[in-house]
Amino acid sequence: MKTVLVVEDSNSSRDVTSHFLQQGGFRTLEAADGADALNILKQRHVDLVLTDIMMPNMDGWAFYREVRKEKRYNLTPFVFLSVLDELDDQIKGLTLGVDDYITKPVTPPQLIARVNTALMRSERLEQYFFRNPVTELETANYLRHRLPLEAMRCREANQSLSLLVFGIGNYVSLVRGHATWFAEVAARETGQELKEHARDYDVVADMGMGRFAILMPNLAVEVAKKWAEKVVANWKLSLTWPETEQNIGIDIGYRCDAVAPGDIDAIGLLNKSLETFERKW
Repeated sequence: MKTVLVVEDSNSSRDVTSHFLQQGGFRTLEAADGADALNILKQRHVDLVLTDIMMPNMDGWAFYREVRKEKRYNLTPFVFLSVLDELDDQIKGLTLGVDDYITKPVTPPQLIARVNTALMRSERLEQYFFRNPVTELETANYLRHRLPLEAMRCREANQSLSLLVFGIGNYVSLVRGHATWFAEVAARETGQELKEHARDYDVVADMGMGRFAILMPNLAVEVAKKWAEKVVANWKLSLTWPETEQNIGIDIGYRCDAVAPGDIDAIGLLNKSLETFERKW
């Protein structure tokens, strides 16, 4: 279920818009103006922002500029929903780089369709990246492309190549006991932590569902395993659940295998390692 942040100073309009979206299968968060919305974004994961323009304290234009200053929102669709139906206002919004500009009044089917289109456009764009521009982790597609090539290179040079797969042990409980967005935030934090511990030339990829693969060239599997054990032993990552302010620890586990210089099916080994951390729903 995707989460939409609805930003609107009118309580009645905000409630109606949220109701339409909820009927369309979305989870909604609500804010009365841009400043309020920024505070929500600091605490919650949002898949799309839907905002009015004319609001007190911080209007939609200023709010959009502040959001786009944050790199982590580079791929988050941003849509204006406004009574300002002048062509100049629409051109201004689209020139700024918003994903869509919807004028009121709008029917529920139209609203749902435009929101879905903006989300799908963002998802298609992500498929073309080798590196996620928000997390700066390599993508799963890139890891699967790079792995056999790196394995061949290391075998020809008679060098070691180690593959580590890390997984968040309590990922499912974070989803079921809290929310999908909370588990996704935990995954992003985990990925950043792993990247900070890895070497600059290691490939650290987000494989989805709280799983990460790290390709470590020129490193024997025994050394890679010791590195992973040290990472796990010093692991202290946790997040605060905003509704109760409860501190939730993020559990982490790993599997370490040698890919080279032996003659091993690299992709088959990767799939087997990922299955170790497959989430049972």
